[in-house]
Amino acid sequence: MKIGINCFPTVGGSGIVGTQIAIELAKMGHDVHLISYDTPFLLRTYRHPNITLHLVDILSYPLFRDIGAPYTILAASKLAQITKKWDLDLLHIHYAIPVGVSAYLAKQITNVPVAITAHGSDIHTLGIDPAYNPIISHVLNSVDGLSTVSNYMKNELATKFANDREIEVLYNPIDIHKYRKIDTQICDFRIKHEKNFVHVSNFRPIKNTPFIVEAFSEVVKQFPDVGLIMVGEGPERKKSEELANQLDIREHVIFQGVRNTLTPIYNCASALLSASSKESFGLTLAEAMACEVPVIAPDVGGVTEVLDHNENGFVYELEDIDTFVNYMIQLLEDESKTKSLGKKGREKVVNQFESVKITNMYLDWYQKIL
Repeated sequence: MKIGINCFPTVGGSGIVGTQIAIELAKMGHDVHLISYDTPFLLRTYRHPNITLHLVDILSYPLFRDIGAPYTILAASKLAQITKKWDLDLLHIHYAIPVGVSAYLAKQITNVPVAITAHGSDIHTLGIDPAYNPIISHVLNSVDGLSTVSNYMKNELATKFANDREIEVLYNPIDIHKYRKIDTQICDFRIKHEKNFVHVSNFRPIKNTPFIVEAFSEVVKQFPDVGLIMVGEGPERKKSEELANQLDIREHVIFQGVRNTLTPIYNCASALLSASSKESFGLTLAEAMACEVPVIAPDVGGVTEVLDHNENGFVYELEDIDTFVNYMIQLLEDESKTKSLGKKGREKVVNQFESVKITNMYLDWYQKIL
């Protein structure tokens, strides 16, 4: 097949998922045209001859100085041009805003089938905003295929947008060869602390990183030789760093920024910590589980479709700091429990989220659309 995939180039879930599917499709021999406004994060360290990267032209024009370039139109033009030039069979758009609208316009020009995968905030936050809702609702109900990453998100779509149309649930793909248990001696974070917790996010308010720092400070009172590795960048990083200083645990908390390789970091962890108030799937949860690392996460969104309480980690009620702290302490005190939860976590990822299996499900979905 000749498939056009559009995704954001960022380290966030939709960009990683779209690029991972493109990579797996390319390995299977399909001709993939990946479209974005910059090189997608995973392609900065990996290329495949079956993947052609196309960058959307961002025009600088005085009239648009205050409102920015009309990206929806520019992306629609690029999608239409690529579809015609390469005779694509299908366009697959990851994240409905704004390129879902672009693909809808490209379809009017080329008649190419369009599939959209909704990932989260494009539906439950941005999509319901009156500024976007009328157009996004029309697009989601008009394209040839609509999928999302969890049953939770399917319900969100059906309730808020998609009326009675068919919605496919396709879980996020995890490269189990990349995310695996490794010798943690290669991990530089073990130099300072023998045991660590890890958090990975974009540090948006929705990720609630100060809550993690506050909860961790309670753990340090009982375990003075434990560390917290905070990975990522975003608006709440400074606030989280200041809180670590105020709580006098700055020696225990390492802020790493964005990292190209997460596997060694996951392998440093007694658990991956999450405190998100919304989570459509939880890509980092599944990545950590693939590395045989337990997860502690709140019962929100699609988390319980990934995480099974007391099987491969722990689920707590959002902002219940006492329970959150208690689960961290349990894992520090019981290493055999930590290992058992970790092994079961990898088993679940291999069985349900392995990237080749998920990509084959996407291929079946493409065939259904065509």
